[in-house]
Amino acid sequence: MIIVENIVTNKGKQQPLERDTVALDWEGRQKSRQRLFTKAGRQIGLALPTGTILTPGDVLYRNAEIEIVVEGVPEEVFVLHPETRDEFGLICYQIGNLHRSVGFQGDAILIPYESVLENQLDRLGYAYTIEERIFTHAARQSHNPHVH
Repeated sequence: MIIVENIVTNKGKQQPLERDTVALDWEGRQKSRQRLFTKAGRQIGLALPTGTILTPGDVLYRNAEIEIVVEGVPEEVFVLHPETRDEFGLICYQIGNLHRSVGFQGDAILIPYESVLENQLDRLGYAYTIEERIFTHAARQSHNPHVH
């Protein structure tokens, strides 16, 4: 088993012979300690620092032969398209007030799907669709080290 204690940060000049991936949804990318299997069947153990949140494209392991990379899995998310800047701010405020994760893709606000949250969005009167997308938290999109 390969034990991963840190994300590989150097781009390096080394070109591994094989690229393997581990597919994780948003919830799985938030767990810093877990046992996983790559697409090629390799077993890896995550022993990352507490609070580490993985992002699609993060390199978990690299040597001369293989590179293991995180791959995002599409999952149900709420997709909201605010029409004004004020509406954008109010939606983000309400989602933050509910202590839910938020992400952005173009002009869309993305929130991981929860049936309870659907009731809240309906109550607040926000129009949304539910779509399959890869969710990445806004703090990770901007590479801001402060995650709350």
